[in-house]
Amino acid sequence: MDNDQKRRKHKRIEKPYMARFRIKQYEGLKLSSTKWDMVTLKDLSAGGALFCYSKYLGPSSLLELKIDVSTVTPTINCVGKILRSDKIQPASVFSIATEFTEIDEQEKEIINTNVKKIIK
Repeated sequence: MDNDQKRRKHKRIEKPYMARFRIKQYEGLKLSSTKWDMVTLKDLSAGGALFCYSKYLGPSSLLELKIDVSTVTPTINCVGKILRSDKIQPASVFSIATEFTEIDEQEKEIINTNVKKIIK
């Protein structure tokens, strides 16, 4: 197991998952949008996710996320806080790392169960 996986609280799997997100709405937000954008997660754990996006999203921004883990489980609805938004060179995309700040224990368990199935 590599050092990155050892230091993580949750096991992370590098497998594409479809997700939709939008900036979480709150009072005083200047750039609000009700539009959901579709992305493919590069990796996922019960603690967060990583995806690429065509626009810069600032650290500490909150995102509402809808993640489809499998066809037999319900869509996971959670909130993630952006930890990093790194530009990938030479492409004009950003690698967005999020930490889940609002997620039900049941939804964490759905992610953990799917991760365990794939790791086996």
